[in-house]
Amino acid sequence: MKANKGFTLVELLIALAVFAILATITTSTLYYAFRTRTHVNEEADRLNKIQLAISIIQQDTKQALERPIRGNEMRLFAAFIGQDHYAEFTRDGNVNPDSLEQRSNLLRVAILCQNNNLVRRTWNSLDPIDRNTFEDKILVDRLTDCHFNYLNQNLQTLNEWRENAVTRNQRKESLPTALQVNLVLENWGEINLLFIIAGTHYVAK
Repeated sequence: MKANKGFTLVELLIALAVFAILATITTSTLYYAFRTRTHVNEEADRLNKIQLAISIIQQDTKQALERPIRGNEMRLFAAFIGQDHYAEFTRDGNVNPDSLEQRSNLLRVAILCQNNNLVRRTWNSLDPIDRNTFEDKILVDRLTDCHFNYLNQNLQTLNEWRENAVTRNQRKESLPTALQVNLVLENWGEINLLFIIAGTHYVAK
């Protein structure tokens, strides 16, 4: 008669130890795999947002016009306002199919640095009664630095844009030749974007 064979206590402890080690390795591998995948997805989403922001600003600057506006208490605002952290101008191409809405095809937009974000600002009307009523959309977030420069017809880089400011041998310019957007992205570093401003003369009606 054969005796029943089983596992000894030592064998069971060894098996449990091996299982625990394999479980730990598998769990760690899965954790880092999911973490890497999440990180890659986040970075891809961030890149898509930056590409969209570039496209939006490019469309704005390509359609910039030499058209000043009037705001609070009929105050006159220049066609282009350029400061270190703020750029504002008038652009064409505000789509209005079949003229269903009683508004201009022109739009006043601003690009600004605010709370570590690059923001696009728009107003409901071209010549708003109250300029404090606007809509902001964050284009790029998680910035550690954000500022603008402006290029004139001689390709000089300026920290601000003053309408029709001239130096020797220059003609008056209402619009800069280009807007330079300088960003430092968290964990990504510095990026400098240059947007050509193809302004045309517009006679206000």
